[in-house]
Amino acid sequence: MDRDTPSEQGRRHRIRVACTPCKIRKRKCNGENPCASCARYDYECYYDRRARTRKAVTAFQERQRLQGSVQGTSPEESVTNSNVVGVENHSEAVATATTSDQNMEANAGVVFPRTLGLKMNSINNTQNGDCPGWNLGIRHNPRRSEKSVTWILAHGAWKVLCNAYAQHVHPIYGFLDLESLYVTAQRRWEDSHATNEYDSVICGVAALGSLFSPQANWEQERHLVECAKEILETSGTIANPSLQDAAGWILRTLYLRCSSSPHAAWMASCISLHIVEAMGLHRESSAGTVSLAYADTATSLPVGVGHERDVETKRRIFWIAKLLNTWISFEYGRSRIILHGESCPQPKFEDGYNDHTSALISLFQLSEGLDPNKDIPATVLEDSLKQLENRDFEVDALTLSQTVLAFTIYRRLQLLGSSVNKTVIEHVISLGRRGLKASGRCVDANHPWWHVNNVPFQFTCILLAIDTPSSLVHVRDALTLLKKIACHFKTAKSHQAFETIDMLARVSLSRKEQSVSVLKESILAGESSRPEIQQQQQFLAQDNTAHSGDGSLLLHYDNPYGLANLPGMANSTDWETFMRDLDFSAAFL
Repeated sequence: MDRDTPSEQGRRHRIRVACTPCKIRKRKCNGENPCASCARYDYECYYDRRARTRKAVTAFQERQRLQGSVQGTSPEESVTNSNVVGVENHSEAVATATTSDQNMEANAGVVFPRTLGLKMNSINNTQNGDCPGWNLGIRHNPRRSEKSVTWILAHGAWKVLCNAYAQHVHPIYGFLDLESLYVTAQRRWEDSHATNEYDSVICGVAALGSLFSPQANWEQERHLVECAKEILETSGTIANPSLQDAAGWILRTLYLRCSSSPHAAWMASCISLHIVEAMGLHRESSAGTVSLAYADTATSLPVGVGHERDVETKRRIFWIAKLLNTWISFEYGRSRIILHGESCPQPKFEDGYNDHTSALISLFQLSEGLDPNKDIPATVLEDSLKQLENRDFEVDALTLSQTVLAFTIYRRLQLLGSSVNKTVIEHVISLGRRGLKASGRCVDANHPWWHVNNVPFQFTCILLAIDTPSSLVHVRDALTLLKKIACHFKTAKSHQAFETIDMLARVSLSRKEQSVSVLKESILAGESSRPEIQQQQQFLAQDNTAHSGDGSLLLHYDNPYGLANLPGMANSTDWETFMRDLDFSAAFL
């Protein structure tokens, strides 16, 4: 409550609920957020939501609205910035999450000293992020890398690569604030001796821009990747992770997914999500009740007018990190990371700004149901496949992701054991055809998304597995596209994909030829064993053929009498005239 309000001056205020730190330390709390006591002693102020009743929450919201009207802010903004908005609508979920938090804190040995410090009014024990007692600390932590992006390329060259990134990558994976990125990069080249804390993001953007550029400098790109790698690997371990570290690891994950092995991409995606967890970005709705387990690394979520862009950026970083880890884990057959107490809302999106990240996240939300630890009924999978086919995307990268998801659903249906119905096969083939077209357009535009090679490769495997005339008719287009990809990109992976599929197609053809040969022999053997067939063959052999002494065939159907072939006889024409002139009428009288 605003104590400066004229109507409230001179009154004694009764606080209905105190913050949790004040309860633990048994101090007087004024009910603010943060309260005066926590602000004075630099404690993290939060409220135990389970203790709040509906009436208490309503009173607190009314107090926030009153304070917002005095300070000139709208009631909606005041309520949004408070940490107790919507508690009455989610009391059960919050109670479950808080109980789980307590269990997690009880398991964590590093948390107990902080809890004990709160009870004993010890600021050092509660605020120290070094986790005393964790180990002996015999060796010092490594120093931050001193590499600099300014050593690799000039600012003008970086802007060219950044424009390529903004044109091809950012519309799909839009988790960076480009305006802030441009300003930071400008300052970075103006003062080359400034901190390189943001260089991992600058290098990652430039590396992806180089990957999608028609005239890429591979040596320069390699130096950019190595610079970002060294900065990320040192900064992520020697200090508290920052938003730049999270964004840098996501950029590295995207680059490795496009260019490196599945293991490297999977490891990078896991680190990205762990950095996000360490910062507490996955628990935005619980910003007022951050668990003590994250006290040494979590960053507070900015609130108030003017911070909406920062909040949006953090939300996007969380969702993209989670998306990449889940998809790479599913495709690679590895375990994905399940974060504890996840409660970050979906980002906001605006139409008309070339922003397709919302469509990407919608695809991801559909794919989350394909968890390998869940038994999914065939009807649910079929409905998901039907919903997937009804979506039409303008961007080829999204169409390729849509196709990969359709293939995943088909494989799950095939795993259930029952035969896949004809309608499902038609949906899969239809989506596969869309993927082939999108992949072909990406080749023509020189966009090396990982799906470009993956979609025709997986589609051909599925066509051979379906093994029907309606599926095999599309194998030629897929093989042609794979050959085109290998000739265009000229990489070992692309040639390997084409050679593997070509080999599988030839093996399938060989097996079919063997089956036809066996079937033909079976039919011929069956005909020769039938009695009527044998009699017919004997009759033809006696009446229509003659053999010489060595067994060679002498009589033919075009010479029924066979006389022309006998030694010393005239030609066939004379004998025909002779036989026609004979009169046999007396023989039948």
